[in-house]
Amino acid sequence: MTDALPFLLVTGNRHKLAEARRILGAELEAAEVDLPEIQSLDPREVLEAKAMEAWSRLRKPVVVEETSLELSALGGFPGPLVKWMLESAGAQGIARCAIALGDPRATARCLVLFFDGSRRVIGEGINEGSLVLPERGEAGFGWDPVFLPAGSAKTYAELGVAAKDAEGHRGRAWRDLMKQL
Repeated sequence: MTDALPFLLVTGNRHKLAEARRILGAELEAAEVDLPEIQSLDPREVLEAKAMEAWSRLRKPVVVEETSLELSALGGFPGPLVKWMLESAGAQGIARCAIALGDPRATARCLVLFFDGSRRVIGEGINEGSLVLPERGEAGFGWDPVFLPAGSAKTYAELGVAAKDAEGHRGRAWRDLMKQL
């Protein structure tokens, strides 16, 4: 793809925007809108609320994203609340929690939702893996240095952007969405 896409990615996260642009290989315009995030452990519920709010403010076709880190040791928590746990405890704190509870398994999930006022299309990407300490790697952001995808010897942060884009949950979600559109 080389043409500009006919929707706005609604995000204030420059890392997510850069990753989406690389994955899509396209000009992707973004709108930084401070959307309220409902507090729910259901990422689809959070995603739907964000899409409706983004649409009502911009009145243009939008894509919103919801990323979730689901710890097996905590029954899926923090899920879509991972942003707040990262701010409070950091990536190492999240990993320490899972490891201390005896189950480092985690699921990385990304949902992207296109909404144009009537049509909703959701792309989903999932990676199973585990959390590791100490942090490893320099690339990526958020919990990338502690997330080890299943079958990999490298954390997301060690994989580098090209491999993470190809194998990661966000890349899978965007490719799923674009296939449906």
